[in-house]
Amino acid sequence: MKTQFEYYEEIKRTFPRTMSKDQFYQVAHISKATALYLLQSGLVPCKDSGKKTRRYTIKTTDVIAYLQDRILYPAKYAAPDGWYIGRSNGKVRHQQAGVNRVLYFTPEQRTLLQDYFREEMSDLEDLITVKEFAEFLGYNPNSVVRWCNKLTLKCFNVSGKYLIPKVCAIEFLATDTSLGVRRKSHRHQLFLSDFMNRNGIAR
Repeated sequence: MKTQFEYYEEIKRTFPRTMSKDQFYQVAHISKATALYLLQSGLVPCKDSGKKTRRYTIKTTDVIAYLQDRILYPAKYAAPDGWYIGRSNGKVRHQQAGVNRVLYFTPEQRTLLQDYFREEMSDLEDLITVKEFAEFLGYNPNSVVRWCNKLTLKCFNVSGKYLIPKVCAIEFLATDTSLGVRRKSHRHQLFLSDFMNRNGIAR
């Protein structure tokens, strides 16, 4: 299973010196609007050329420093109220996104949702820990443990610790249990909002 150190080393190999804004948001698993806030606010240092395309250049070492610091101080990197309104592919701030409620998707839409999360989780190993899944989805690990205990999220119990097959995590994210969470995390809402925008699904 890939450790954080191994993941950082992989980033260094892929981007030896710098990366673009689009590469940054993909590596950090954040939205384009969040990446823009982090760069424009100076929370993640960058070189701004002022051009319309390929405007931002970010040092790989600064991206890794951000990823490490975000684990300890996630609130430090939260965008202010109103930042997401009207920004980046129609994404809006989570209170306005219309996804913090029970969602009902057709079987075809659920298949598309699994494909979406399969792509978003491509950097994760085939077996993931509770902590890794919680960080990916933006929930407290206790929520993930609760899903495991209720058997709604399929997993293995190894020496008292849960290991979740990635394929089972992807299936879970398209189930009634996941879509029926009424107080979804900010990150979960952004994923769903992005998915619905991409596929033209009305809220």
